[in-house]
Parts: sequence; structure tokens; C-alpha cells
Amino acid sequence: MKIQRYLAPTAAPVSWLDVMRGGWGLFQGRRARARREMEFARYFGVKYAFALSSGKAALTTILQVLAAASSRRKVIVPAYTCFSVPSAILRAGCDVVPCDVDPETLDYRFSDLEALVSGDILCIVSPHLLGQAADILRTKRIACRYEIPVVEDAAQAMGGTQGNRWLGTQADVGFFSLGRGKNVTAGSGGVILTNSDSLGSALAQQCKQIPETSWISQVQAFGEAVATAILIRPSLYWLPAGLPFLGLGETKFESDFSLCRLDGMRAGLLASWRSRLEQSNVERVRHSREMLDALRTSLGRLGPTCREATPYLRVPVIFPSAEMKARACQVSAASGLGVSGLYPSPISEIPALRSTCGTGRFPGAQVLADRMVTCPVHHYVTHQDILNIAGALQGVVDNKDRFAGKPPALPADSVPATKMKA
Repeated sequence: MKIQRYLAPTAAPVSWLDVMRGGWGLFQGRRARARREMEFARYFGVKYAFALSSGKAALTTILQVLAAASSRRKVIVPAYTCFSVPSAILRAGCDVVPCDVDPETLDYRFSDLEALVSGDILCIVSPHLLGQAADILRTKRIACRYEIPVVEDAAQAMGGTQGNRWLGTQADVGFFSLGRGKNVTAGSGGVILTNSDSLGSALAQQCKQIPETSWISQVQAFGEAVATAILIRPSLYWLPAGLPFLGLGETKFESDFSLCRLDGMRAGLLASWRSRLEQSNVERVRHSREMLDALRTSLGRLGPTCREATPYLRVPVIFPSAEMKARACQVSAASGLGVSGLYPSPISEIPALRSTCGTGRFPGAQVLADRMVTCPVHHYVTHQDILNIAGALQGVVDNKDRFAGKPPALPADSVPATKMKA
């Protein structure tokens, strides 16, 4: 454990005033949640909004409602996505159907998607990975051939827009995550949005059956909010980052998770969510532009294609080889730069899914798992941090150790993959 400035890979600030409001929310309960739901619906211009305990609880609830009205059970998802997505699908009693992705766009490989759609597909889940807008309209055009609903996964894209519409509001139903490190956080939480009267009515009935969060869990969450407010700062993040048992940054597949309504403590913590979200996204856009400019200067034409004016959750970089990715992560860990991988494998390699996903290969997803790193662009990132990150990654590409940590040299028999276009 080394005491140094240490950036979290992603972070959303929580002020002491927010924490105090969370404490007051312990005594507000359902009233605080009802206020937040009304605010979400009004802000994002939808008829219905429902607040739950997590993003995967939100997705599970959506799938349960869709499955209750259909005999279909297969759900198409990107082969490279957050493990929470397939865990929610299994929790809802549905089957996971992976579809390969295009590393250049971080979206579906649409030729593969067209081949997968059929009359037994319940829905298509379309995520905005890292905040980069997916082509929802194209997905909807493909889905409409079989009257398949599209679920817009805006867990990492709250407050982002495409054209003149909010991400999360373009499909039949969408959801956000309020987890740690998202654009705005309540520690955990999820929000369902829809303009469909039939879905809105069914979701309202489904949510009535979902239990409230226990008082003990709320008190525990309050303690976590206090710890987050203190330890997320770069001057102190070295401490939790150096404790392996905390499992920070680990990607786990858990189908047995809590599914509750958003509690009063978290609803109270979200009292200032609108101003926090807007400030966070302004900073993310600015830092993303600076990061992209610095990376282009240092690294040249490394993919994927990133878009200006996007409030990225993290900025992605795809290296020419898996060895370079590993070295970049090692350099970052030694120097506290916050550069890290995202998900460790395509979802088809999750042991619980192997029997249903079959033996299909997903080369686009494998590229992202093997070679992509992400760079922090959150509130605590400074211009000097951005220059340090760009310099460190350039050192990796140049096979030079510009920072402490002495990452290992590439194996002699390693053959770097072809560079991707920017």
C-alpha cells in the first residue's frame, strides 16, 4: 500500500450536505421516493418513472413485466456488457442471447443482430456503453419486424442526449443506474422510465409487489455514503484501493441480489440530483475533450471512434495487443492514474451462462475484453492528471517505462494485433 494521489477509475462526488439529506431521508421513506420519481419524470419528459434499489433491479422489473405479457423468454444483449445485465435476465426467468459488438462503435454488430431477431425474442437490450450513444433507432427498426420491444440501458449515460432526446427515453422503456461512480449516485439505485401507458400501468402494479428496503440496510447504506464522501477523494483513495478484500473494480456475476424499492435514505441523498447531474456532465464533457485531445496527440489512431460533446463515464482506448493493455493497467496501478479495464470477458464466458450461450464466438467482444482500457474523466480529474495519463499510455505504446512500477516487457513471441482506426 503506497500513500500517494490516487484517482478512482470513476467517481461521483457526494457532499456533506447530500449526506445530511440522506440521513433526514431515513425518516421520510416513501414520501422522499415519490418526490424523486415525480422529479425524474418531469425532468426527462416521460409519463412514468419508478425508483428501485439498483440498476439491475430496474432491468429485472422491466423484464418481469414484459415476460408476464408474452410467452417469449429470449433476451438479446451485447456479448460485451456489464455482468449485471445477464444476472438481471436470469433473475427474471429469461434466457440470455448474446450478440457480438463492433469495437469501433461499442454498439451492436448490426449484421449479427439482424440474424438473431425472430419471433421468440422477448426484447432487445441496447446499452450506451460508457455513455457513448448507441444507435437506438436502428435497433428499433430491426426489432419492429417481429414487434420486439427495445429496452434502453442508459445505466452509464444519465443526462446524455442524442439529437434532441435524452438517452434512456428513446426506446419502449429505459433505465438508469444510480450506483457508485455513475454520473450521479445514491450509492446504489435504479430508475425506470417509459412513455407507454400499457407498460407504465404494468410497471406500477409490479412495483407495488416489490418490498421496501429494511431499516438496517438503510443505516448501513448511510454509513457507506459517509465513507464514500471521505475516501473517494484522490488524496485518500489510495487507502481503499490498497485493500484487496474490498474488491474495488472487480466484476462479479450475482443472480441472487436484493430487489427492493428505492429507500428513503437514498432518496434523500438524491435531493440535489439535478444540479449534481448537470455539473457532473459538464465536467465530464470538458475532461473527455481534453483527454481525447491528449490521447490523439500521444497515441495517434487507436480506437474506438469517440464522439465530441459526450459526457463519458470513462474514455475508452483500445490497444494493439492484450500485453499492452496489461502493462497499461500495471503502470496505472503503480502510479494511481485510474486507468483500468472494464469487463474481463464476453458474457458468454460466465460459467452460469455457458449452457445457454453455447459455443459461439464473439470476436468483437473479445477485442474489448482483451485490449480495451478506460481513462477517468470525473470531477476529481485535473488537467495534469490527463497529461500524466496520456504520457503513461504513450510510454506503454513506445515500450518505455515513463512511470514507476517497471511493467514487464512484451514476450519475445508476442505479435501485436493490427491497430484500429480512430
